[in-house]
Amino acid sequence: MMARGGVRRIAVVAREEFRVALEGRWLFGFAAILTALVLGLSFFGLAQAREVGFQGFARITLSLMNLVLFIVPLAGLLLGVTSLTGSSGTLPLLLAQPVSRGEVLAGKLLGLGGALTLVQLVGFGGGGLVVALNAGASQAGGFAALAGLSIALGWLTLATALLIAVTWPDRLRATATALLLWLLMVVAYDLAVLGATTLLRGLPLQSVLFPALLVNPVDLARVLTTLSLGSGSMFGPTSAVLMKLFGSSAGIALGLAVLAVETTVPALLAVRGFQRRDW
Repeated sequence: MMARGGVRRIAVVAREEFRVALEGRWLFGFAAILTALVLGLSFFGLAQAREVGFQGFARITLSLMNLVLFIVPLAGLLLGVTSLTGSSGTLPLLLAQPVSRGEVLAGKLLGLGGALTLVQLVGFGGGGLVVALNAGASQAGGFAALAGLSIALGWLTLATALLIAVTWPDRLRATATALLLWLLMVVAYDLAVLGATTLLRGLPLQSVLFPALLVNPVDLARVLTTLSLGSGSMFGPTSAVLMKLFGSSAGIALGLAVLAVETTVPALLAVRGFQRRDW
């Protein structure tokens, strides 16, 4: 009975968090941006060659990958941080109800994750359907893999954002930390790894690239998307290292397992910190 009651309370919190997140309207703008990117890259992808028209999924996936892996972590981090630090007095009221803190945070993660997943499904699904109707569904598997990894990255960054907000409840500090982490993941990390490979020339390349790949979920999602496309000509050095060590299927399985761990650990740490902090 206690377990059922806990699940029910988590569902209530998640449903309310889902409703509040969608009422903010900016998530619908995010869905519209995703749809516009899919359609725009498909239709105008060869505009420089003076060719206009819908292109297939292979070209879209490669063109869209870096853009998606740029904006999705930002959306997840800001959404998660705002949920706790920008609650405008509703959080103390919620904590005064007969619901545990662990249930509150679990409900928040599920509600926010559900909302972010929904808008990504709308964005990828709506744009992908139009492309499939006009250019065919050939190589749609890579596009679906990108969509799935984008959703997984959204959950990962939400869990990380909740941990940041629990650690630094002040909204300004939490937001600044989230933005700094985003810049590190999507911009500075590759430069740091490049510098490390230059400084550590005596070490095998894979001994630097492989650990670096596993630490950064954005790079890992990029490599997994590339592997899902199955074309060796598109493999970068990190993809090649993963392929060399584990092969395509095992490498993808390892990458997905690492993403799962990198989502679960921050979520559990956030729950633990949330239970201990006085809100």
